[in-house]
Amino acid sequence: MKSPPRNTIELLVRLRWPFAAIVGLLFALTRLVEGLFFDSAMETATGRAVDPIVWGVLAFAAIWIVLSWAIRQEQERLSTEARMLEALRESNERLELLYEINQRVASSATLDEVLDYAITLPARLVDAVAATIVLTDEQGQPYTARVVGLDATTLERARAAFGLWSTVKSPTDPVMLYPQHPCGWSACLIVPLIERGTQPIGWIEAFLKEGESARREIRQPLLATVASELAEAVINSRRRDRVIASVAAVERAISAERTRIARDLHDGVAQSLAFMRMRIDLWEDWLQQEPERLREEFVTFKANLRRQIEELRRAIFALRPIEIGQLGFGGALRRFITEFADQQDWDVEIDLTDVPPDLPPVLELAAFRFVQEALNNVAKHAQAQRVWVKLGVRDQGLIIHVRDDGVGFNPGVEPPSGHFGLRQMRERAAALDGQVTIISRPGDGTEVRVWLPLIYSTVTVV
Repeated sequence: MKSPPRNTIELLVRLRWPFAAIVGLLFALTRLVEGLFFDSAMETATGRAVDPIVWGVLAFAAIWIVLSWAIRQEQERLSTEARMLEALRESNERLELLYEINQRVASSATLDEVLDYAITLPARLVDAVAATIVLTDEQGQPYTARVVGLDATTLERARAAFGLWSTVKSPTDPVMLYPQHPCGWSACLIVPLIERGTQPIGWIEAFLKEGESARREIRQPLLATVASELAEAVINSRRRDRVIASVAAVERAISAERTRIARDLHDGVAQSLAFMRMRIDLWEDWLQQEPERLREEFVTFKANLRRQIEELRRAIFALRPIEIGQLGFGGALRRFITEFADQQDWDVEIDLTDVPPDLPPVLELAAFRFVQEALNNVAKHAQAQRVWVKLGVRDQGLIIHVRDDGVGFNPGVEPPSGHFGLRQMRERAAALDGQVTIISRPGDGTEVRVWLPLIYSTVTVV
């Protein structure tokens, strides 16, 4: 059913000619009657006939012009209302879509769910027959995260036709590309995924057919706004994934540390105490048969007991919380080294002057663990009197030196019994794309060098 304003215009258009004609005819008849009966100045019949006709035509023209002006004004008013209604409809649709995106993003638990929803939007907004979502990884290299409407071969051909991926730089503004040779698509709309105030993290490729170009032009700003919302969702999803990975890494680190302490206690203190318990069983016989031998046993027992007490102290010391948050990385590391050296009665030299002030938190924790493990190895195996600890930067990485003047060993052969810490350090360094170097010689001390890249590809600390 048509609206009343539209019916009014149609009625005026239909009645414009007959209404003007009727008014003109009535005006002419009135003028004719007036001339015949009341106007004695008319000299001839012809004059009396022409005069009404002239006035009738003038009346017809006047009525026609007035009605035409009214129709035009009504049409302009309706056109303005239509534009306003269209703008209001577009605005409501935009708000509904943004609300839908926010709801879907908020309910999406993973980045995959966000991308699965995002790939459906180009078809809805610009009638794209195919689309891709391209994201950049941490090294800035693009990769195709989602594809719809294309297989791998067709996608490669389409990108070649539009000259896509000629560079790896992400676009910063929406751009419409046209094929360099016939390929089955009329255009490709590239919309960057860029959050306000940040660098692009990828882009959307929407492949278009002919038709509805005007509507597509109108919808491009809306797609750009949607792309900004999606970029924020992708960034938040990645940040959430990193937090989850960090929490998992912390849990793995705690588990690994508990395993190490349990192994150290089992291989060290527990076995030594079990051995001493067996010796005490022998002492019950020696009390009557060889009382003098007990004196020597007591000396050995006291030495063993002293070593086990030191081992327990090291284990307890390792369980103390790291105070990086309170003292900063440099202050916490220096305090730990100093207290550990005091416990072992070492002379220690510490050089942290070349440590970068903006060291990533992951590397701070990793460096602390490497120093802690190296000092534990010195305490358990080196019989050292002096220890040197130095941290700095070399070859775009953090370098950690821990050196002692202890008994040393031959790194080219199987490590001495109980040297599980060296294996753990190598595993931790490999998880951070780093490396561990052991420099040692029997009787000449040991130096542990750990290199960790300042730009690394993983966030796992174990």
